[in-house]
Amino acid sequence: EVGFDPPHQSDTRTIYIANRFPQYGHYIPQKFADNRIISSKYTVWNFVPKNLFEQFRRVANFYFLIIFLVQLMIDTPTSPVTSGLPLFFVITVTAIKQGYEDWLRHKADNEVNGAPVYVVRSGGLVKTRSKNIRVGDIVRVAKDETFPVDLVLLSSDRMDGTCHVTTASLDGETNLKVCISVIYCSAQSKRLTNTNIVIIMVCLPL
Repeated sequence: EVGFDPPHQSDTRTIYIANRFPQYGHYIPQKFADNRIISSKYTVWNFVPKNLFEQFRRVANFYFLIIFLVQLMIDTPTSPVTSGLPLFFVITVTAIKQGYEDWLRHKADNEVNGAPVYVVRSGGLVKTRSKNIRVGDIVRVAKDETFPVDLVLLSSDRMDGTCHVTTASLDGETNLKVCISVIYCSAQSKRLTNTNIVIIMVCLPL
């Protein structure tokens, strides 16, 4: 039944193009992940405990920590400073190094997530950020632009409905690959912005 999304007993996913849900019948909204890219390991709030935990998982650091604690609790001929100071130096330098590297990852993530993109909303093109793309959005990609998300080619400005893409950043291949648009959508490309049209796509698992 058109516009009806039955309870999911399989792994299929139903996507409403441009997030235009049918005005009749019943459907079950599905939850999808957003388009944000997060490659960083730490945040401002968990950096210290998480970094210390990861560093003391190393056998050498944990060993010297035990030696330092023993020297603090038990009267020993050597001062706790002899084992505590080198350990503190190593932990501090490593934390600074890892914190700087993670800051660079945060910076790169913000550049990708904040990249401007154009999507179809309410029947017209709207400029937004890459992280705000939702599953089902119609995205306009111009020549020589990077795809901000996994896409299905609905239409092309070429007469044959094709486009050429390169996947060098994914698999290293520099040869252009030909993608063919969906036949129905390509023929109705001028109507894709019509808010009265409901297009449903059913995705099967790989």
